[in-house]
Amino acid sequence: MFYDLADNLKECSAQPEGDYFAIIPIEDSQKFHVLDRYSRQIPTLFMNARFSKIEIFSDYIYGSLNIPDILLGDNTGFSFIYTSRHLIFIDKDNFIRQCFDKIRSTHKDNLNSPGAILYYIMDYLVYNDLEKISTIQQKLSYLEQEILTGKNRTPNIEIINYRNRTMKLFHYYIQLAGTCGNITDNTRKLFPEEIQRLFSVLEKKVNLLSQEAQQIWEYTSQIRDIYQQQLDVHQNSIMKFLTIVTTIFMPLTLLTGWYGMNFSYLPGLQWHYGHLALFIFSIIIVLVLCIIFKKKKWW
Repeated sequence: MFYDLADNLKECSAQPEGDYFAIIPIEDSQKFHVLDRYSRQIPTLFMNARFSKIEIFSDYIYGSLNIPDILLGDNTGFSFIYTSRHLIFIDKDNFIRQCFDKIRSTHKDNLNSPGAILYYIMDYLVYNDLEKISTIQQKLSYLEQEILTGKNRTPNIEIINYRNRTMKLFHYYIQLAGTCGNITDNTRKLFPEEIQRLFSVLEKKVNLLSQEAQQIWEYTSQIRDIYQQQLDVHQNSIMKFLTIVTTIFMPLTLLTGWYGMNFSYLPGLQWHYGHLALFIFSIIIVLVLCIIFKKKKWW
């Protein structure tokens, strides 16, 4: 779908003669001849974006963004081609269409140039990301409490999942900040000064988000360390219990080994109450050791 910038974003089925903005679904992108020129220079033009990048050519800019699933629930992305006269989005999953419908209702008066549309689209991508990051932090905090209270004894899969996804989130913001920085530098003079200033503000916002994402990733490392500490404490308690049991039964093992020796004469061997006396003596040993361990707070 094409939109005529000279005619108040009027929708057109064919390419307008003047400045325009276009949203082309990725599955239909090879049908549009307007992309023939760029497809020869950009081999990945019709491929799904796996990471975010920007390439600056002599008279146009090619960019691709891959938004991680931790923000939207599913991986999505898009590519764009920008010149001073037009802006073309190669859309995946109808994502840009939905974004444009939302910003069109609130910023219609400002969507008067390809650079302005590109800015408001990219600004919309991060407008509520701080809230999403805060939600992720709350989930991680809840996971930490479950680990400390023992409610979740096998959180290792969750921790690994969060570490991988938050690392992708951090890389996404770093790449997005680099994209905004390249546009701000405007080495080919393709953007007006007012658009440069807008992207400069957006770059600062994205840098702040990248710092927040880095803190979340570091928080997952802390949670992993806490989980490892809880495992160590649990293992130490098991070893402590086994050590106490071994210590209690060690004297009894000595007695049974002693009276199990093949001798004809041993103290109390011929005594009628010898077995009962040995049994009572063993109980006394166990009780004495239990009292000692209790006083020393070993259990």
